[in-house]
Amino acid sequence: MTERIRIGIVGCGGIGTFHADIMQQVESVQLVAVADIVPAKAAVIAEKYGIAAYPSLEAMLAHDGLDAVSVCTPSGLHADHGMTVARAGKHVLSEKPMDVYVEKIDALIAVCAKQGVTLGGIFQNRFPRVIQQVKRAIEDGYLGEIVFASASTLWLRLQSYYDSGEWRGTWALDGGCLSNQGIHMIDRLVWLAGMQPQVLSAYCPTLARDMESEDLGVALLKFPNGAGGVVQGSTVANPGLTEGVTICGTKGSVVIEGNAVTYFAAEGAPEGLVEVTRPGSDSAAADPSAAWGGAHAANIDEFARAILEGREPWVNAQQARNAVQLLNDIYRAAQVGPWSVKV
Repeated sequence: MTERIRIGIVGCGGIGTFHADIMQQVESVQLVAVADIVPAKAAVIAEKYGIAAYPSLEAMLAHDGLDAVSVCTPSGLHADHGMTVARAGKHVLSEKPMDVYVEKIDALIAVCAKQGVTLGGIFQNRFPRVIQQVKRAIEDGYLGEIVFASASTLWLRLQSYYDSGEWRGTWALDGGCLSNQGIHMIDRLVWLAGMQPQVLSAYCPTLARDMESEDLGVALLKFPNGAGGVVQGSTVANPGLTEGVTICGTKGSVVIEGNAVTYFAAEGAPEGLVEVTRPGSDSAAADPSAAWGGAHAANIDEFARAILEGREPWVNAQQARNAVQLLNDIYRAAQVGPWSVKV
């Protein structure tokens, strides 16, 4: 293996284009090819960076020397495309969520294990330095026993957003506000708490958008240690609020807004253990193109270095699965989509 991973991208829409741009900043990867069933989309990226363009994933997988593929297609195709990549002997990097349904992620994990390839996920909001400081503080016991944890993503997406692609807002390929927008804070909640919660009840209606899935989601959680929790998300909250996670413990509490810690207090914590800043504006709350943040480069770089070093990536398959497990449990409790009760 060379010191750079030769990577391709399947899916050249908004997030695939973003991956292509951000990879130019990542020294551990070399973007060599892109693929899209709409050839014109792939051609734009290929011309910009002087790389190969293909009309299908299968065609790109024959590209000479290709090591890995970043899967940037609609969410409900992530596992299917990941399995195709793995069966070709290439490593798989999946955009969030790893799929809409946990059963499909399990199938992907099994294929990657059988083929001996690395499977990693994109949850870039784990990577900012201050978020890692919070994780270490919790693991080191500064918050004591967690008693409450919540995740919130109250954003605005207009009907034009859902009309921009036939897959958006569908149960087969996307899910709703919790699956597409809220999944980042769902992942952050489970990852920081270090526990997989049970869903006691949930409400996931479609209130204001013409779409199959939910534009509002609220869930009541119970963690294994008895702590309570809440997940809330929406794409009809006008004008859109900053997403965040709050965790309260017996010795301290933390409030995260976006990628900033706006409150941290813990008994016995040394000065500067966690950097606290005043919250800023969050353009992602109302602008889909601003939602990808600045930590994708770190996420992609860590995945590539994991391959080079022969280890699991930091956002490994099981951790990416945990967020979707909670997502599916919320939908099941709300009895929506595939879990709706026919009467």
